[in-house]
Amino acid sequence: MSTTPTLLCLNAGSASLKFALFDQRDCRGPTLPNALLRGEIDSHDDQATLRWTYARGGLHRSASPDPRGDLAAEIDSLLDTLILPGGFGPVAAVAHRIVHGGSAFTSAQRLTPAVRAALDALRSLAPLHQGPGLAGVDAATGRLPAVPQIACFDTAFHATQTEPSRRYAIPRHWHDRGYKRYGFHGLSYDAITHRLPPLLGARAQGAVVVAHLGGGASLCGLRGLRSVSTTMGFTALDGLMMSTRSGAIDPGLVLHWITEDGLDARQVTAMLYHDSGLKGVSGLSGDLRTLEASPAAQADEAIALFVASVVHHIGALAADLRGLDALVFTGGIGTHSARVRQAVCDALAWLGVSLDPLANAAGQACITHGDSRVPAYALPTDEEGVMALQAARLLG
Repeated sequence: MSTTPTLLCLNAGSASLKFALFDQRDCRGPTLPNALLRGEIDSHDDQATLRWTYARGGLHRSASPDPRGDLAAEIDSLLDTLILPGGFGPVAAVAHRIVHGGSAFTSAQRLTPAVRAALDALRSLAPLHQGPGLAGVDAATGRLPAVPQIACFDTAFHATQTEPSRRYAIPRHWHDRGYKRYGFHGLSYDAITHRLPPLLGARAQGAVVVAHLGGGASLCGLRGLRSVSTTMGFTALDGLMMSTRSGAIDPGLVLHWITEDGLDARQVTAMLYHDSGLKGVSGLSGDLRTLEASPAAQADEAIALFVASVVHHIGALAADLRGLDALVFTGGIGTHSARVRQAVCDALAWLGVSLDPLANAAGQACITHGDSRVPAYALPTDEEGVMALQAARLLG
């Protein structure tokens, strides 16, 4: 049994629970650390599957007949079957991905009762994520009460944006009360900034658009490896079409549903968060894997609309950045769907993206031709690695 302290990272998303365990000594440098253990409990059309790998390699898998979503039970199982009996060192801290930090939290924080209460008050701003993230905190605290719990925020990465980039055209007093654009997926974008310099050299400091495409989807425009513009706003509902979320729509449509069709706030919320996006357009599923395998015309229509949404917003971010020096795909769809990447890159040929179909189909890191004016990459993100770095810095 090792005596070297470890950092456990828990990343509770809207469709999965990802986890990773790190040697604390490896989390003190500027580069992303290698995990001792990494995996996720994924939901594919409500079927729960646990997958994990060790640093030495080898994929392990365990299926469950139960639908996923009981985080307390999943964290108990994770601790009891993999972490505590695995021969690893004692857990020095548990880092949690918390989607919304509001205006108050722009760096990692120890989870005191006061911090926990403040984050709970933000639950309505990220209803698919804030609750699961805090449920993970409560479950881990219950099992490891003496171990520090640390919150790492998705919104914090976008705190570098200028004030005009974060403002809505609403009365000033509402902005002053915190009604502004926050942006999300910051841990993922932070991870990509660690990967870009070795790939792009000096070009990494230029205009880069990162497409985090998964169950939740957004884009971020980077300059100098810092967030300049992003597609999500006050909540994680804005911007791109997503798995079950609508993305940007005319606010007048929401008003019409309420005033003319008699829907209440609860019904509209359920529709826009849970019944729209790929799921709503296809009428089949919000899982892109299911839609890509389907022969149904409405599945193709949903995928085409998703691609159009991504292309439209990449163009908008390129305008914000005054150019485009590189494009990066990440997230579950971004790294695994050659079809989506090809459709997006083909639509951006006018912008200088020259796709290499063979490299794209093979899942290579660089998916464009060597002479492409704008290189494009498909890179795995590592939110847990960023969380480990932030937790180690906070622990000192």
